[in-house]
Amino acid sequence: MFMLLFKKKYYSYLYIFFLTLVFFFNEFSTNSALSNNYNVSDVIVEEIYDINFEKSKVVDKAFEEAFNILMYKLIENKDRSKLKKISIQDKKRLIENFSISDERFVNNKYIGQFNVQFNKRKILNYLNKKKIIPSSPNDIEIFILPVMIDTNLNELFYLNQNIFYNNWNLNSKKYHLIKYILPNEDIEDYYIIKKNIKNIENYNFKEITKKYNLQNEIILIILKSTSQLRVFSKIKFGKIDLLSNNIYNLDDIEEEEKINNIIFDIKDNLEDKWKSVNKINTSIAIPIRLSINSKNTKFSEKMENKLSSIDLISNFKIEMFNNKEIIYKIIFNGNPNKLLDIMSLYDFKIDTSKEIWKVQ
Repeated sequence: MFMLLFKKKYYSYLYIFFLTLVFFFNEFSTNSALSNNYNVSDVIVEEIYDINFEKSKVVDKAFEEAFNILMYKLIENKDRSKLKKISIQDKKRLIENFSISDERFVNNKYIGQFNVQFNKRKILNYLNKKKIIPSSPNDIEIFILPVMIDTNLNELFYLNQNIFYNNWNLNSKKYHLIKYILPNEDIEDYYIIKKNIKNIENYNFKEITKKYNLQNEIILIILKSTSQLRVFSKIKFGKIDLLSNNIYNLDDIEEEEKINNIIFDIKDNLEDKWKSVNKINTSIAIPIRLSINSKNTKFSEKMENKLSSIDLISNFKIEMFNNKEIIYKIIFNGNPNKLLDIMSLYDFKIDTSKEIWKVQ
Protein backbone atom coordinates (compact mmCIF):
# COMPACT_ATOMS: atom_id res chain seq x y z
CA MET A 1 0.00 0.00 0.00
CA PHE A 2 2.84 2.34 0.94
CA MET A 3 4.62 1.56 -2.34
CA LEU A 4 1.44 2.24 -4.29
CA LEU A 5 1.03 5.67 -2.69
CA PHE A 6 4.72 6.38 -3.26
CA LYS A 7 4.41 5.53 -6.95
CA LYS A 8 1.35 7.73 -7.33
CA LYS A 9 3.13 10.67 -5.73
CA TYR A 10 6.24 9.96 -7.77
CA TYR A 11 4.32 9.99 -11.06
CA SER A 12 2.41 13.07 -9.96
CA TYR A 13 5.63 14.97 -9.23
CA LEU A 14 7.14 13.68 -12.45
CA TYR A 15 4.12 14.91 -14.41
CA ILE A 16 4.31 18.37 -12.78
CA PHE A 17 8.04 18.51 -13.51
CA PHE A 18 7.64 17.74 -17.19
CA LEU A 19 4.60 20.01 -17.51
CA THR A 20 6.66 22.82 -15.97
CA LEU A 21 9.44 22.01 -18.40
CA VAL A 22 6.97 22.16 -21.29
CA PHE A 23 5.69 25.48 -19.96
CA PHE A 24 9.24 26.87 -19.79
CA PHE A 25 10.14 25.84 -23.31
CA ASN A 26 6.78 26.91 -24.68
CA GLU A 27 7.24 30.32 -23.10
CA PHE A 28 10.75 30.51 -24.49
CA SER A 29 9.74 29.31 -27.95
CA THR A 30 6.77 31.69 -27.99
CA ASN A 31 8.92 34.72 -27.29
CA SER A 32 11.48 33.49 -29.79
CA ALA A 33 8.81 32.95 -32.43
CA LEU A 34 7.61 36.50 -32.02
CA SER A 35 10.96 37.74 -33.34
CA ASN A 36 10.04 36.46 -36.82
CA ASN A 37 11.52 38.42 -39.67
CA TYR A 38 10.18 39.98 -42.83
CA ASN A 39 12.07 38.28 -45.65
CA VAL A 40 12.72 40.01 -48.97
CA SER A 41 14.27 37.50 -51.35
CA ASP A 42 15.82 37.56 -54.81
CA VAL A 43 16.76 41.25 -54.85
CA ILE A 44 18.82 41.75 -58.02
CA VAL A 45 21.51 44.46 -58.02
CA GLU A 46 23.69 45.37 -61.02
CA GLU A 47 26.80 47.54 -60.93
CA ILE A 48 29.58 48.36 -63.40
CA TYR A 49 32.70 46.37 -62.48
CA ASP A 50 35.65 48.72 -62.90
CA ILE A 51 38.42 50.30 -60.84
CA ASN A 52 35.83 52.23 -58.77
CA PHE A 53 33.81 49.14 -57.86
CA GLU A 54 33.06 48.79 -54.13
CA LYS A 55 31.24 45.77 -52.78
CA SER A 56 29.94 47.72 -49.77
CA LYS A 57 28.11 50.15 -52.08
CA VAL A 58 26.51 47.21 -53.88
CA VAL A 59 25.33 45.76 -50.56
CA ASP A 60 23.90 49.15 -49.53
CA LYS A 61 22.09 49.31 -52.87
CA ALA A 62 20.57 45.88 -52.18
CA PHE A 63 19.46 47.06 -48.72
CA GLU A 64 17.81 50.14 -50.26
CA GLU A 65 15.94 48.05 -52.83
CA ALA A 66 14.87 45.43 -50.28
CA PHE A 67 13.63 48.14 -47.90
CA ASN A 68 11.57 49.78 -50.68
CA ILE A 69 10.02 46.43 -51.67
CA LEU A 70 9.08 45.70 -48.05
CA MET A 71 7.59 49.16 -47.47
CA TYR A 72 5.53 48.91 -50.66
CA LYS A 73 4.16 45.62 -49.32
CA LEU A 74 3.37 47.03 -45.86
CA ILE A 75 2.06 50.56 -46.42
CA GLU A 76 -0.49 52.32 -48.62
CA ASN A 77 0.40 54.74 -51.43
CA LYS A 78 -0.55 57.77 -49.36
CA ASP A 79 2.13 56.98 -46.73
CA ARG A 80 5.08 56.34 -49.04
CA SER A 81 6.20 59.98 -49.05
CA LYS A 82 6.76 59.82 -45.27
CA LEU A 83 9.64 57.40 -45.78
CA LYS A 84 11.57 59.17 -48.53
CA LYS A 85 14.24 60.71 -46.30
CA ILE A 86 15.30 57.65 -44.29
CA SER A 87 19.09 57.27 -44.23
CA ILE A 88 20.82 54.03 -45.16
CA GLN A 89 22.11 53.86 -41.56
CA ASP A 90 18.55 53.84 -40.21
CA LYS A 91 17.58 51.14 -42.69
CA LYS A 92 20.56 49.00 -41.67
CA ARG A 93 19.43 49.13 -38.04
CA LEU A 94 16.20 47.40 -39.10
CA ILE A 95 18.01 44.53 -40.83
CA GLU A 96 18.39 41.26 -38.95
CA ASN A 97 20.43 39.35 -41.51
CA PHE A 98 21.26 39.10 -45.22
CA SER A 99 22.85 36.69 -47.65
CA ILE A 100 24.08 36.67 -51.24
CA SER A 101 22.50 33.71 -53.02
CA ASP A 102 24.20 34.31 -56.37
CA GLU A 103 26.73 36.66 -57.95
CA ARG A 104 28.13 36.84 -61.48
CA PHE A 105 30.40 39.00 -63.58
CA VAL A 106 29.03 39.51 -67.10
CA ASN A 107 30.44 41.99 -69.65
CA ASN A 108 32.24 44.10 -67.04
CA LYS A 109 29.12 44.14 -64.91
CA TYR A 110 28.57 42.69 -61.44
CA ILE A 111 25.16 41.04 -60.91
CA GLY A 112 24.25 39.99 -57.37
CA GLN A 113 21.16 38.30 -55.95
CA PHE A 114 20.46 39.15 -52.30
CA ASN A 115 18.12 37.90 -49.58
CA VAL A 116 17.49 40.44 -46.81
CA GLN A 117 15.76 39.78 -43.47
CA PHE A 118 14.23 42.70 -41.57
CA ASN A 119 13.37 42.45 -37.88
CA LYS A 120 9.58 42.47 -37.81
CA ARG A 121 9.17 44.14 -34.41
CA LYS A 122 11.72 46.84 -35.22
CA ILE A 123 9.95 47.56 -38.51
CA LEU A 124 6.51 47.79 -36.87
CA ASN A 125 7.84 50.00 -34.05
CA TYR A 126 9.59 52.23 -36.57
CA LEU A 127 6.44 52.71 -38.63
CA ASN A 128 4.45 53.35 -35.47
CA LYS A 129 6.84 56.19 -34.57
CA LYS A 130 6.29 57.61 -38.05
CA LYS A 131 2.53 57.45 -37.37
CA ILE A 132 2.03 54.98 -40.21
CA ILE A 133 -0.37 52.08 -39.72
CA PRO A 134 1.12 49.14 -41.66
CA SER A 135 -0.67 46.10 -43.01
CA SER A 136 0.15 42.44 -42.79
CA PRO A 137 1.85 41.53 -46.10
CA ASN A 138 -0.41 38.61 -46.98
CA ASP A 139 -0.24 37.25 -50.52
CA ILE A 140 -3.61 36.47 -52.08
CA GLU A 141 -4.95 34.81 -55.22
CA ILE A 142 -7.96 36.52 -56.69
CA PHE A 143 -10.16 35.95 -59.73
CA ILE A 144 -10.57 39.06 -61.87
CA LEU A 145 -13.05 39.56 -64.70
CA PRO A 146 -12.37 42.69 -66.80
CA VAL A 147 -15.53 43.73 -68.69
CA MET A 148 -15.08 46.60 -71.15
CA ILE A 149 -18.05 48.32 -72.79
CA ASP A 150 -18.16 51.16 -75.28
CA THR A 151 -21.09 53.21 -73.92
CA ASN A 152 -21.50 55.18 -77.16
CA LEU A 153 -21.88 52.06 -79.30
CA ASN A 154 -23.28 49.85 -76.53
CA GLU A 155 -20.64 47.33 -77.57
CA LEU A 156 -18.98 44.67 -75.40
CA PHE A 157 -15.25 44.00 -75.84
CA TYR A 158 -14.96 40.41 -74.66
CA LEU A 159 -11.70 39.05 -73.23
CA ASN A 160 -9.25 38.80 -76.17
CA GLN A 161 -10.85 41.88 -77.72
CA ASN A 162 -10.30 43.68 -74.40
CA ILE A 163 -6.89 45.37 -74.05
CA PHE A 164 -7.24 45.33 -70.26
CA TYR A 165 -7.57 41.54 -70.36
CA ASN A 166 -4.64 41.13 -72.76
CA ASN A 167 -2.28 43.50 -70.90
CA TRP A 168 -3.35 42.91 -67.31
CA ASN A 169 -0.42 40.73 -66.23
CA LEU A 170 2.22 42.78 -68.04
CA ASN A 171 2.48 45.22 -65.13
CA SER A 172 3.33 43.05 -62.13
CA LYS A 173 5.80 44.28 -59.50
CA LYS A 174 7.80 42.34 -56.94
CA TYR A 175 5.97 44.12 -54.11
CA HIS A 176 2.48 43.27 -55.37
CA LEU A 177 0.59 41.03 -52.94
CA ILE A 178 -2.28 40.16 -55.28
CA LYS A 179 -1.90 37.37 -57.83
CA TYR A 180 -4.63 37.61 -60.46
CA ILE A 181 -6.41 34.70 -62.11
CA LEU A 182 -7.99 35.71 -65.39
CA PRO A 183 -11.02 33.88 -66.88
CA ASN A 184 -10.93 31.54 -69.85
CA GLU A 185 -12.75 32.23 -73.09
CA ASP A 186 -16.30 30.94 -72.74
CA ILE A 187 -19.03 31.66 -75.30
CA GLU A 188 -21.71 31.08 -72.65
CA ASP A 189 -20.16 33.77 -70.42
CA TYR A 190 -20.07 36.14 -73.38
CA TYR A 191 -23.83 35.79 -73.93
CA ILE A 192 -24.53 36.16 -70.18
CA ILE A 193 -22.64 39.48 -70.08
CA LYS A 194 -24.14 40.60 -73.38
CA LYS A 195 -27.64 39.92 -72.06
CA ASN A 196 -26.99 42.10 -68.98
CA ILE A 197 -25.05 44.87 -70.72
CA LYS A 198 -27.66 47.58 -70.00
CA ASN A 199 -27.64 46.82 -66.29
CA ILE A 200 -24.00 45.75 -66.01
CA GLU A 201 -23.17 47.71 -62.84
CA ASN A 202 -25.96 46.00 -60.89
CA TYR A 203 -25.45 42.49 -62.28
CA ASN A 204 -23.80 40.15 -59.69
CA PHE A 205 -21.89 37.86 -62.16
CA LYS A 206 -22.41 34.78 -59.93
CA GLU A 207 -23.24 32.63 -62.96
CA ILE A 208 -19.69 33.23 -64.14
CA THR A 209 -17.62 33.51 -60.94
CA LYS A 210 -18.97 30.31 -59.35
CA LYS A 211 -17.16 28.26 -62.02
CA TYR A 212 -13.79 29.31 -60.60
CA ASN A 213 -14.58 28.31 -57.01
CA LEU A 214 -12.50 31.10 -55.42
CA GLN A 215 -13.39 33.07 -52.29
CA ASN A 216 -11.83 36.26 -53.64
CA GLU A 217 -12.98 38.04 -56.78
CA ILE A 218 -12.92 41.37 -58.59
CA ILE A 219 -15.38 42.40 -61.26
CA LEU A 220 -13.70 45.21 -63.20
CA ILE A 221 -16.26 47.12 -65.24
CA ILE A 222 -14.61 49.51 -67.73
CA LEU A 223 -17.01 51.95 -69.38
CA LYS A 224 -15.51 53.72 -72.40
CA SER A 225 -17.00 57.02 -73.57
CA THR A 226 -15.66 59.47 -76.14
CA SER A 227 -12.77 60.81 -74.06
CA GLN A 228 -12.95 59.01 -70.73
CA LEU A 229 -12.78 55.64 -69.04
CA ARG A 230 -14.81 55.01 -65.91
CA VAL A 231 -13.52 52.00 -64.00
CA PHE A 232 -15.94 50.52 -61.50
CA SER A 233 -14.57 47.69 -59.32
CA LYS A 234 -16.71 45.27 -57.31
CA ILE A 235 -14.28 43.62 -54.90
CA LYS A 236 -14.78 40.59 -52.69
CA PHE A 237 -12.08 39.58 -50.20
CA GLY A 238 -13.64 36.51 -48.60
CA LYS A 239 -16.60 37.87 -46.62
CA ILE A 240 -15.63 41.52 -47.16
CA ASP A 241 -17.23 43.45 -50.05
CA LEU A 242 -15.71 46.72 -51.29
CA LEU A 243 -16.34 49.12 -54.14
CA SER A 244 -14.02 51.40 -56.08
CA ASN A 245 -14.77 54.01 -58.73
CA ASN A 246 -12.14 55.85 -60.80
CA ILE A 247 -12.21 58.05 -63.90
CA TYR A 248 -9.36 58.34 -66.41
CA ASN A 249 -9.00 60.66 -69.39
CA LEU A 250 -8.40 58.69 -72.57
CA ASP A 251 -9.14 59.57 -76.18
CA ASP A 252 -7.92 56.44 -77.89
CA ILE A 253 -8.33 52.93 -76.50
CA GLU A 254 -5.43 51.83 -78.69
CA GLU A 255 -2.92 54.00 -76.80
CA GLU A 256 -1.19 51.05 -75.21
CA GLU A 257 1.24 52.98 -73.03
CA LYS A 258 -1.59 54.97 -71.45
CA ILE A 259 -3.63 51.79 -70.97
CA ASN A 260 -0.68 50.13 -69.21
CA ASN A 261 -0.33 53.15 -66.93
CA ILE A 262 -4.04 52.95 -66.10
CA ILE A 263 -3.73 49.21 -65.37
CA PHE A 264 -0.80 49.94 -63.07
CA ASP A 265 -2.82 52.61 -61.25
CA ILE A 266 -5.82 50.27 -60.88
CA LYS A 267 -3.54 47.58 -59.47
CA ASP A 268 -2.07 50.01 -56.95
CA ASN A 269 -5.59 50.96 -55.84
CA LEU A 270 -6.54 47.30 -55.46
CA GLU A 271 -3.37 46.66 -53.44
CA ASP A 272 -4.41 49.49 -51.11
CA LYS A 273 -7.87 47.98 -50.76
CA TRP A 274 -6.31 44.65 -49.76
CA LYS A 275 -3.99 46.39 -47.28
CA SER A 276 -6.94 48.23 -45.77
CA VAL A 277 -8.47 44.95 -44.57
CA ASN A 278 -5.14 43.75 -43.11
CA LYS A 279 -4.22 46.77 -40.97
CA ILE A 280 -1.97 46.17 -37.95
CA ASN A 281 -3.35 48.83 -35.63
CA THR A 282 -1.30 48.63 -32.41
CA SER A 283 -3.63 51.19 -30.77
CA ILE A 284 -6.18 48.34 -30.68
CA ALA A 285 -4.96 45.72 -28.20
CA ILE A 286 -7.63 43.14 -27.40
CA PRO A 287 -6.80 40.29 -25.00
CA ILE A 288 -8.17 36.96 -26.19
CA ARG A 289 -7.84 33.66 -24.35
CA LEU A 290 -7.69 30.34 -26.17
CA SER A 291 -7.92 26.94 -24.52
CA ILE A 292 -6.56 23.70 -26.01
CA ASN A 293 -6.17 20.13 -24.82
CA SER A 294 -2.84 19.90 -22.95
CA LYS A 295 -2.32 16.24 -23.87
CA ASN A 296 -1.98 16.96 -27.59
CA THR A 297 1.51 18.50 -27.71
CA LYS A 298 1.78 18.33 -31.51
CA PHE A 299 -1.44 20.29 -31.83
CA SER A 300 -0.27 22.97 -29.38
CA GLU A 301 3.04 23.25 -31.24
CA LYS A 302 1.21 23.63 -34.54
CA MET A 303 -1.01 26.34 -33.09
CA GLU A 304 1.92 28.25 -31.58
CA ASN A 305 3.68 28.25 -34.96
CA LYS A 306 0.58 29.70 -36.59
CA LEU A 307 0.06 32.30 -33.86
CA SER A 308 3.65 33.48 -34.23
CA SER A 309 3.15 33.97 -37.98
CA ILE A 310 0.08 36.25 -37.62
CA ASP A 311 1.18 39.89 -37.74
CA LEU A 312 -2.02 41.07 -36.06
CA ILE A 313 -0.93 39.21 -32.91
CA SER A 314 1.54 41.47 -31.11
CA ASN A 315 2.15 38.99 -28.29
CA PHE A 316 1.01 35.68 -26.86
CA LYS A 317 1.96 33.50 -23.95
CA ILE A 318 0.82 30.51 -21.91
CA GLU A 319 -1.22 31.96 -19.07
CA MET A 320 -2.23 28.74 -17.33
CA PHE A 321 -1.87 24.99 -17.76
CA ASN A 322 -2.88 21.78 -16.01
CA ASN A 323 -3.33 18.14 -16.95
CA LYS A 324 -6.46 18.97 -18.98
CA GLU A 325 -5.85 22.24 -20.81
CA ILE A 326 -3.42 24.97 -21.80
CA ILE A 327 -4.76 28.51 -21.86
CA TYR A 328 -3.04 31.03 -24.11
CA LYS A 329 -3.41 34.77 -23.70
CA ILE A 330 -3.22 36.59 -27.04
CA ILE A 331 -2.95 40.33 -27.64
CA PHE A 332 -4.74 40.92 -30.95
CA ASN A 333 -4.46 44.22 -32.89
CA GLY A 334 -7.80 44.13 -34.63
CA ASN A 335 -11.38 42.91 -34.62
CA PRO A 336 -11.61 39.46 -32.90
CA ASN A 337 -13.70 38.22 -35.84
CA LYS A 338 -10.64 38.75 -38.00
CA LEU A 339 -8.72 36.29 -35.81
CA LEU A 340 -11.49 33.73 -36.29
CA ASP A 341 -11.28 34.20 -40.07
CA ILE A 342 -7.49 33.78 -40.03
CA MET A 343 -7.60 30.70 -37.80
CA SER A 344 -10.25 29.10 -40.01
CA LEU A 345 -7.88 29.46 -42.97
CA TYR A 346 -5.43 27.31 -40.99
CA ASP A 347 -8.22 24.75 -40.31
CA PHE A 348 -8.56 25.61 -36.61
CA LYS A 349 -12.16 25.38 -35.37
CA ILE A 350 -12.89 27.65 -32.40
CA ASP A 351 -15.88 27.52 -30.05
CA THR A 352 -16.59 31.12 -28.91
CA SER A 353 -19.64 30.35 -26.78
CA LYS A 354 -17.70 30.94 -23.53
CA GLU A 355 -15.41 33.69 -22.27
CA ILE A 356 -12.35 31.51 -22.92
CA TRP A 357 -12.51 30.32 -26.53
CA LYS A 358 -11.91 26.63 -27.02
CA VAL A 359 -9.83 25.40 -29.97
CA GLN A 360 -11.26 22.10 -31.15
